[in-house]
Amino acid sequence: MPKIQSAAPVYTLAPPQAALAHHLALLRLALHFGVELGVVLLLVLLLESGLVQRLARRVESRRPWAQTALFAAALLLLLDCCVLLPADALLQHALLRVGISIQSWPGWLRDQSIATLLLLVVGVPILVFARWLLARSPRRAWLWFWLASIPVILAAALVLPQIVEPLFDHFSPLAATHPELVAQFERVVARTGTQIPPERMFLMQASVKGNGLNAYVSGIGPTKRIVVWDTTANRMPQDEILFILAHESGHYVLHHLAWGIALGIAGTLALLWLTMRLAASLLRWRGRRWRIESLASLPGMVVVLLALVLLEIVSEPIGNSISRAIEHQADVYGQEAIHGIVADPQQTAVAAFQHLGQAWLEDPHPSAFVVFWTYDHPAIQSRAEFAAHYNPWSIPSTASGHPRYFPPDQK
Repeated sequence: MPKIQSAAPVYTLAPPQAALAHHLALLRLALHFGVELGVVLLLVLLLESGLVQRLARRVESRRPWAQTALFAAALLLLLDCCVLLPADALLQHALLRVGISIQSWPGWLRDQSIATLLLLVVGVPILVFARWLLARSPRRAWLWFWLASIPVILAAALVLPQIVEPLFDHFSPLAATHPELVAQFERVVARTGTQIPPERMFLMQASVKGNGLNAYVSGIGPTKRIVVWDTTANRMPQDEILFILAHESGHYVLHHLAWGIALGIAGTLALLWLTMRLAASLLRWRGRRWRIESLASLPGMVVVLLALVLLEIVSEPIGNSISRAIEHQADVYGQEAIHGIVADPQQTAVAAFQHLGQAWLEDPHPSAFVVFWTYDHPAIQSRAEFAAHYNPWSIPSTASGHPRYFPPDQK
């Protein structure tokens, strides 16, 4: 592939693929906003119709925690079965039609069942604890809940890769099937200083479910590990896999994980405070109509949940904008990290984005609004275009021409 010098689009799809990608993007967008609207409408329906009052009476118990747990489980199952599961089924149907997914419906249902079980295992205790706090400290419940969430967020970053991921996919040592990749990965690991030994490099059996491509680094400290999908290992050139790995390593070297945790903790504080303010306002506005006197009641939990969902929807672009900025930094870091390891970092990065876009049928021309509101990564076209023209090593040694993260002469 020759060097790209023109202003023509770098990431391209053949016309039939481009049409499929456009229609798939429209479906994803419709499902994205459809799920958000569906959750809001279902919660409003429960409140306006009085169904939430009937549900609360059905789960009466002498033990308040048991009553709350039954109510929370019923509420979460209702949201999952009426909104989340149908949307996931529609997306699975579409992905099967275009060949991105090859997972059987029984296998898909197994994964959905596990996801629903996890929703209950995590969600029910959270709602029980939240109601207990609302009853004990109505004015400061949001603060105590936030303080309790901090160790949970930290623990999740540490252990989830080893607990949750294996429930859905099979992992095996990368050295057992692709020792050549391990040797190359060690070069990137040494260059980036991510300190991941070969025994923590794994191959994920993704090909039993789909044709997508991916490789990533997850976990922190002793649980940090490299994961490569078998589709990636078998279909992408080694240089491109190294770029993806270098990109993921950039998240660690640039402290994106730490920043993400810190921003998540700070954002949770603001979100919880605003949630309680909005929930209180909703209760003053519609509480008499809904026959709800307190947010600490079982029906009051639905009001709190409605406020939380509304705020998460309107704040979505904030988190996505931060995520896109972080991902761009990792793209730059990844391209610089493979300088001297691969023959042509520019072309390697461009080719990697082309393969990723083709595998996932990414829309080459998404609207600016869609990117702003829903994308947590930059559009694949903009990523490829930046990669094609980012070559600070060819510029005379000036402050503006230096690589951002590595010394100019480091190879």
